[in-house]
Amino acid sequence: MSENTRGIEIVKQQGQKAVEISVGGESVSAKGEPLDVQLVQQHAYVYLLIDCSGSMNKNKLDQAKQGVIDFATDAILNKYKVGLICFETDARLVCEPISDIQGLAIGVNALRVGGGTNMVKAIRIAHDKLKHLSGTRVVVIATDGMPDDTKATLKVAQAAKNDGIEFIAIGTDDANKDFLGKLATRQGLSTKVASAVFSQAIASASSMLPPPRGLIKR
Repeated sequence: MSENTRGIEIVKQQGQKAVEISVGGESVSAKGEPLDVQLVQQHAYVYLLIDCSGSMNKNKLDQAKQGVIDFATDAILNKYKVGLICFETDARLVCEPISDIQGLAIGVNALRVGGGTNMVKAIRIAHDKLKHLSGTRVVVIATDGMPDDTKATLKVAQAAKNDGIEFIAIGTDDANKDFLGKLATRQGLSTKVASAVFSQAIASASSMLPPPRGLIKR
């Protein structure tokens, strides 16, 4: 029998005195013995990587901006710190992970379109920032097309995944569904939507964030 409540899974073995508890990717189990664990709040960080290439016209960028604000509002309520990186021909860090939605909004409102789609550099920036942090770490990528170098993008994303960083991918228009699936950490963490609902898709990605919790066995 399995129970799941807000990221906490308790599995009871039928006919056995065994219980397994899983939280945030960690699990402990006991078979006929007392299970002494402590549920702790982990640090949690998420970077939003926003496509600002020339194909992101004003309407799509405005949608992306609103989606970022809505996503961040929910993520912050769920104890995440939210950072922002934009990419076009180049990529740059707009905002370090913070819990201040007004501070993040300043960077969001300054985003402008133009240039190519250098997703590789954006992922490298996020990886460099996250790899030395402990706790839950996530990258959310929102794009309307394909990166300048697909193979290199998947390679740098895999390097980040190897360091325990989760990837969520959201695409619209000319984005490739198969590529988004490969970019995401696992099935269910990628989606392609119509441009008319791009904002909602970015905002809804907050529901895909893993709970920033962990278990300590004592």
